[in-house]
Amino acid sequence: KEKSFFGELVDYLASDKSYAMIIEGEDAISTFRALVLKDKAAGLQAGDIRYDIPKMLGQELDITKNVVHASDKPESAEREIALFFDEDEICDYQIIDNDLIYE
Repeated sequence: KEKSFFGELVDYLASDKSYAMIIEGEDAISTFRALVLKDKAAGLQAGDIRYDIPKMLGQELDITKNVVHASDKPESAEREIALFFDEDEICDYQIIDNDLIYE
């Protein structure tokens, strides 16, 4: 809340629909964050979700107007999950080839 961009971020997030999901699995946080923005220091680049989706929609590329968010650590994920989901809305789903992937 103390960050200078917080008010603008809240306004942007509340400006349209949001879709929330929980992704879990081995190294889920680092893997998904790599899809969102591979190298923050390098900035937005092709292959990043934050680059590809706005480009596809003909929107301005703006790192402050995120089309996707990924928690940075397990503690943040727990807090953020609680913002969007009640406990009874969370279900455990196992992909059919889970045992082949995570032997």
